[in-house]
Amino acid sequence: MVLQKMRAGAQGMAAKILVGLIVFTLAVFGFGAFDLFSVSDPVAATVNGDDITQRALETELARQRAMYRAQLGDEVTDSLLDSIVTADAVLQRLVNEALLLQAADDLDLSVADETVLDDIRRAFAEIGGFDEGLYRRRLGELGYTPASYQAERGGEMRRAQLNAGFGDTAFVTGREIRRAARVQGQRRDIAWLTFDIAALAATVDVADAEVEQHYGDNIDDYMTEERFDFDLVRLPRERLAAQVEVDEEAIVAAYEDEIALQKEPRRHAAHILLEVGEERTADEAAAQLATVRAEVLGGADFAELARELSEDPGSAEAGGDLGVSGRGVFVSAFEDAAWALEPGEISQPVATEFGVHLIKLIAIEEAEVPTLDERRDAIAADLQGEEARLAFDEALREMDTIAFEQGDSLEALTEQFSLAVEPLDGATRDSFDGVLAEQAVRDALFADEVLLEGFNSQAVATDTEAVVGRLRARHPATEQPLDEVREAIRVELADERGAALAQSAALDALASLADGQTPAEVAESAGLEWQRADGATQGDPAVPVAIMRQAFELAAPAPGERVREIAALADGSRALVVLSSVELADYGTVAETDRASVAGSLERLDSERSIGALLGTLRADASIDALAFEDLETP
Repeated sequence: MVLQKMRAGAQGMAAKILVGLIVFTLAVFGFGAFDLFSVSDPVAATVNGDDITQRALETELARQRAMYRAQLGDEVTDSLLDSIVTADAVLQRLVNEALLLQAADDLDLSVADETVLDDIRRAFAEIGGFDEGLYRRRLGELGYTPASYQAERGGEMRRAQLNAGFGDTAFVTGREIRRAARVQGQRRDIAWLTFDIAALAATVDVADAEVEQHYGDNIDDYMTEERFDFDLVRLPRERLAAQVEVDEEAIVAAYEDEIALQKEPRRHAAHILLEVGEERTADEAAAQLATVRAEVLGGADFAELARELSEDPGSAEAGGDLGVSGRGVFVSAFEDAAWALEPGEISQPVATEFGVHLIKLIAIEEAEVPTLDERRDAIAADLQGEEARLAFDEALREMDTIAFEQGDSLEALTEQFSLAVEPLDGATRDSFDGVLAEQAVRDALFADEVLLEGFNSQAVATDTEAVVGRLRARHPATEQPLDEVREAIRVELADERGAALAQSAALDALASLADGQTPAEVAESAGLEWQRADGATQGDPAVPVAIMRQAFELAAPAPGERVREIAALADGSRALVVLSSVELADYGTVAETDRASVAGSLERLDSERSIGALLGTLRADASIDALAFEDLETP
């Protein structure tokens, strides 16, 4: 129906004039003319001439929202996410990243494209293997193309090089380590009185008139959520997988391709790597390794020299041992040299993008090739899975086309794919059950084109199905009747008074101690009992977190004295915390692992301070032009 309207409109005079202008433009300027009339993305900020686009800001906002939602779980609301992930904070982060990337460029830090791709492949290998369809789909959900994601990942790796430079030069003294270890392992004698909000709230009588007054004054807080009824069409992946048949010929062909890669013997190699940079040229590294080669041929131990000289942190401690591998693991120049050696031979120096290598071939291992019968089921499953993925991707594209072209009904989709329409009633923007557990589905169903314009949603893919939906009914927010929320309001008001009573009682107890009353007299007056933790260390599970935090924030008391403060507990209760002594740890008793942990923490802190100082300098010297944050068109 939509296409029919478009075809009908194309017969009008205005359409013909437009077509004529397009033809004239192409004839004069060629297809590049479209760039003359294209509108670039709005700019959110400019950093030393480099633009941060509105799209980049929106993509990063969406990415961080998804990250926090994954960390905090489905209970997190959109309003909470809005308070955590703000346009201001995200744009400031993007500005900082741009400044660090420019600094990396000034230092000629670079990462090869193949290195970036290897990093991406390794990330997928950790979750079961690289799947191009899944890769592109996930990137699309995050607003990336493969090229833009590769560029961003390369930028992250270059910034990581810059950070690593500061980390490698971070320095702490033995005195700093000893002092920090003693402070970290300190013990404190603490005591506390807890003024429990629940017990105090139970003593409060909230009258009906107060409940009604609160309800009237805060009616906006007692509205039902806006709800939506959708109709969905869902195409399961497993249905397409069940329709895929794999014949014997395809299995045999795949097996032959597989073993063709396995038949070649694998190499067990070791190497010594010298990096190339400002302190050493490639020729100097090659000359140094030529000398090392002569020493090895003269009887020196290759493994010992590798431990002493190699700058490959992954293999140096193992005597340069790289393990057993087949083709395709290392860069081509390295592999060509390694595959040209016989066991026991040492290569000439070999230059790659990582530096200059001296390679020793330890052994050649013949591959154990499985039989066709051993591999048949696995290959058949792989082929079926690949065919099912291709079929699903094609079905997803077709569903999206039909959903767009016949946007006022799901009927064409149900007929084309023999699917039933499934109702989804009572959904809210904060629903995360069932199909709405998928962010892509929520984004599609709650898009303006669905809720405001009444069109079908776009077709979106999840790990198990393809989904298209359309709005059937919209139920606006309404006031909740007082009788439904009366008891909740009564509890809320009682808790508020209980919190005020807890704060007041804690302050009274604090004042009484200051006036000279003994701890026993204060506890008796409050009708409570002191709880104690002598020699408590940070993280002691016997002490509530808020009380422990407050106790370790207090300054150490003079001998024979006590210091005290009020701590606010997570539930609104209050605690009077008294600190009577502090004893620093004996460094001689601190375990070596704890000393190393303290040293590492101090080095990271020094590195973070250095990066912070660098950013401060870069920002002070930079030309940064950012939109007022209230003008940003964030989602």
